[in-house]
Amino acid sequence: MEKIQRCDAVLAAKEEQIQKLQEKLNAMQLKVSIHNNLENMHNEKIKYKAELYAASSEKSCSENNKRLIESLSAQIHENTETLRVLITQMTNSNSTRHLQNRETERLMQEESMHCVPFKSFCNTSTSIQSIDVVGIGPVSVLCDFETAGPGWTVVQRRFNGTVDFFRDWSEYRSGFGDLEGEFFMGLEKLHRMTNSVQCELYIKLVDFHNVVRYAHYDNFRIGSEEEHYMLKSLGTYSGSAGDALSYNLNDSFTTYDRDNDAWSNGNCANYYHSGWWYNFYGNSNLNGKYLDREKHDEKSIWWYNWKGYKSLKSVQIMIRPI
Repeated sequence: MEKIQRCDAVLAAKEEQIQKLQEKLNAMQLKVSIHNNLENMHNEKIKYKAELYAASSEKSCSENNKRLIESLSAQIHENTETLRVLITQMTNSNSTRHLQNRETERLMQEESMHCVPFKSFCNTSTSIQSIDVVGIGPVSVLCDFETAGPGWTVVQRRFNGTVDFFRDWSEYRSGFGDLEGEFFMGLEKLHRMTNSVQCELYIKLVDFHNVVRYAHYDNFRIGSEEEHYMLKSLGTYSGSAGDALSYNLNDSFTTYDRDNDAWSNGNCANYYHSGWWYNFYGNSNLNGKYLDREKHDEKSIWWYNWKGYKSLKSVQIMIRPI
């Protein structure tokens, strides 16, 4: 409760600062220092939001705690919207037009481009929400609050084999499947989201004995379509599944109709019955063919550093801004 009270005090102070900035704006007294103050407030809000996450995880979800946390979350959301309005007014003002740069755009985009679970820190499930992806517009995504903490956007999910993942380049670019079942978000959305802010990657793997392993990378980013959606960055690995993905760092994405791998005698996507990042061969195959039992099969869903080519029961891939 002490963390929540401290956060409440910080909120009040930030709201007072925002009101003072609004008065300066109304009086047309904008200066560069206002932009710096707004950016500092934004950065403090990010740290402050993390404290809320910690506070919510330490307390049980009683009705009183839930109401307190949801109230604080609503205030954060309100202050975030005020910040966005202030930044928009600044960039539209003739006196501060030179401040309209990439950093300002990043501040405006960050909140709406990823799953940020303001509404309920006691939510222990998943939900479909709408986010705004730059260059694309509103997009429905699956947000996960349970697997590895709040704020994760699900990129891919496999668990029953109802969706065929042996797809062509166009489908992998745009995405396919059902957000309530199995799906792949789409490479173009993934590219734009991972290039808007630094993102971490979380991969949850489950075998047919219901053993769970995970792989986490702290700086995940893929290239554009012109770069064949290259796996450009992973950052540092941590987890229990083993680092199977780093082998394919700087490799291009390959599908059965778009051969971008380094294997001169064939197409890895055809060989592995998948669409994935490959070099001469793959070291993981999370979009492979779904099998209903554990079996040694290179065309199946596998993560080599954990179980070799043995098929897995389920996989979920997620990203979250850092």
